[in-house]
Amino acid sequence: MHPSKEIVGSLSDVLKGRRVALCVTGSVSAYLSPAIARELMRHGAEVTAFLTRDACRLVTPTLLQWATGNPAITDMTGELEHVRYGREVDLVLVAPATANTLAKIASGIADNVVTALALTAMGYGKIVAVAPAMHEPMWMAEQTRRNVETLRRMGVVVLEPSVVEQKAKLAEPAYIADQVLRLLHPKKLPEGVKVLVSAGATVEYLDPIRVVTNQSSGRMGLEIALESYRRGAETTLILGHASVEPPSYIKKVSVNDSESLRETITRILKTTPPDIYFSAIAVADYKPVAKIENKVDTALQPRISIQLSAVDKVLPLAKSLSPSTVVVAFKAEYRVDDKKLLDKARRLLAYSDIVYASDVSRPEAWFGSETTSGIIIDRNDGVVQVVNRRKSEVAAMLLDKAASMLSGR
Repeated sequence: MHPSKEIVGSLSDVLKGRRVALCVTGSVSAYLSPAIARELMRHGAEVTAFLTRDACRLVTPTLLQWATGNPAITDMTGELEHVRYGREVDLVLVAPATANTLAKIASGIADNVVTALALTAMGYGKIVAVAPAMHEPMWMAEQTRRNVETLRRMGVVVLEPSVVEQKAKLAEPAYIADQVLRLLHPKKLPEGVKVLVSAGATVEYLDPIRVVTNQSSGRMGLEIALESYRRGAETTLILGHASVEPPSYIKKVSVNDSESLRETITRILKTTPPDIYFSAIAVADYKPVAKIENKVDTALQPRISIQLSAVDKVLPLAKSLSPSTVVVAFKAEYRVDDKKLLDKARRLLAYSDIVYASDVSRPEAWFGSETTSGIIIDRNDGVVQVVNRRKSEVAAMLLDKAASMLSGR
């Protein structure tokens, strides 16, 4: 095995067994092509690079061979590379795609290894995606707009560039990879499925500066939102205070305290009720009976007494406002045995369909870690033990179970 392939599947196996042709054309954004290739590989894809002659002036075939572990293809030979790969790959990704390349593919011109491959793949009914990159005036030109619309009518997926500094810049490698995951995901959700995720933590103010809160990094909720998005769901992430930030293409609604969370969830459940709701946000359990209006000066008041009252639970809102929504709840405990953890999880089934409960005293399950341990329980009393798994893996497990419940209704 080529050493570069040691990263294959290091993030997920969603693209395991999938073959992607990464086509690089003569844009300066070609320098990002190795990052795109390796991001796809981390999700299990087998990637082969195709380079135009102009692309070879910017990045070398050797670099792309290093990145993918496969020889890069730069010319059509007697091996009929465009036919072979056009038939065998699952997706052709042209990233970056110049204005010239867009025009050629839209017009059916096959005068280099990339355009010939794209044309052949389209003839075989394969997925073709293009990620344009060029100066803004070229992107906005009538001819380019017409070519882009022509490609869309042909079924080509256009991954829009980011227009900044008078340039239509290539989309970020992570975004491009996530679009490929959406296109090739083996566990796509039915079209139109809505997934709502709440993550992070709420705060309750003691004074304008100091707060009462629960620890939560928001990482589990973010992994669920990403997995939902990659499966094609219309995904919304309600995010409180968190140490992680979702990518710009995940719809985010920010909340601060339990009241703003309650208002946001109520509005969404009433106007656009989700098919699945993951309630992964850590709501502060207590709030001050009376908020102090000004910042407390510790030099003048070295000791203060504050009366706290319990915050009304937000989780029960979901089933009361949208009974058909599949609700997934989360429970964090500290230094409890498995029986007590299971008992605590079962209590939440009064307001949910699935519960993930974890003992965060375990090092691998502490707040902010990339791993977790715990149990998954559902209304049918099915119990799954989770031991030191990546949160991204647990997110996929929870979505599998929620999707199964959804299809059974």
